[in-house]
Amino acid sequence: MKKISIVVPVYNVAEFLPACLDSLVQQTFRPQDYEVILVNDGSTDNSAQICQDYVKRYPALLQLLTKENGGLSDARNYGLARCQGQYVLFIDSDDYIERKMLERMYALTNQGTKRLVECNFIWEYADHQRLDQRSGYSSLQDYLVNGRVVAWNKMYQRDWLLQTKVEFPKGKLYEDQNFFFKLVLFLKDINEIAVDTQAEVHYRQRSDSISYAQASKISDIFWIYQDIIDYYQQHDGERYYSEIQYRFCRNLLGNVLLRKVRPLSDRQQKKMLVAQVWQKIDQWFPDWKKNHYLRRPGKVNWYLRLVRPRLTQILLAI
Repeated sequence: MKKISIVVPVYNVAEFLPACLDSLVQQTFRPQDYEVILVNDGSTDNSAQICQDYVKRYPALLQLLTKENGGLSDARNYGLARCQGQYVLFIDSDDYIERKMLERMYALTNQGTKRLVECNFIWEYADHQRLDQRSGYSSLQDYLVNGRVVAWNKMYQRDWLLQTKVEFPKGKLYEDQNFFFKLVLFLKDINEIAVDTQAEVHYRQRSDSISYAQASKISDIFWIYQDIIDYYQQHDGERYYSEIQYRFCRNLLGNVLLRKVRPLSDRQQKKMLVAQVWQKIDQWFPDWKKNHYLRRPGKVNWYLRLVRPRLTQILLAI
C-alpha cells in the first residue's frame, strides 16, 4: 500500500499545470511511498497532453484517468474511488506545494493513527502573498468555528474517509464547506487532528477561476447549508447547533454578502440575493442574535451584533 495518494482534478489549466506537477514529482518523500492520480475532467485545452507528457516521464509515480466533464467535485470523487494510499490528499491543478509537504505531513500522522492532518497555506495573488496560519485547535467546537473549510490543505485517512461515505456534492459551488462540516461529525476528539504549522500549499487567486466566474451560482450556498443542516439532524449533530449557527451566519453576512454579492453589477440580482440571505437566516436560525459566540471581542462580531437588513442594503448600495 502507498502511504499517500494525491488526487488532482484537471480541467483547462494548461498555464498553471506544469508548476503544480513539478511540485508533486519533486517531493522529498520517497517516490515509492506515494502516488499521484491525475483526473482529466474533459479538458478542452492542452491540459491532457501535459498530463500525458508527465506520466511518460514518471510512469511509476503518476497515472492519468480520463472522464467526461462533471466538475471539481465529481473529479475528486472519481479519483478517491480509485486511489490506494493510506492517506489521500486533494490538490487543485492550478496550485502548487512545498517540496517537503508530504514528508512533514505524514510525519504528523502518529504512525497512521490520525484521521486528518491539516497544513497552513499561502494565498497567492498577482502582486502579493498572504499567509493563512493556525497552530492548532482546542476542541471540535473550536474547529467548527475557526477551521479552514478548504479540502486541499488536508490529508485524510482514506479508510476512515471511505467509511464515512461523505463525498463532494456534484455540480455545486462551496463543495468544500459541505465536505468539511459533514466530516467533523465523524471525529470523536480534536486529538484525531494534527496541524502542520508550515505553509505547504500555494493557493492561487485567479480572476477566471470557477469561484469568480460563476457569480450566478452564489445561491448554491443556500443548497449547501440546507444539505448540511439536514445531515446534522440525521446524524445527531444537534450538539453543535451553536457552532453551526454562528459559522453559517458569519459566512452569509460576511463573506457571501460583502465579498461575493457586493461586487455584482446587476442590482436586481444583488437585491434578490440579500433578501434570500435574510430569509434563510430567519428560517434556519431565528434566535441567532443570542448566540454566545457573538459576545466575543473583535470587529467581525461587532459587525454581526449591529447588522440588520437595512444596513446590508446600505453597505451593498441597493
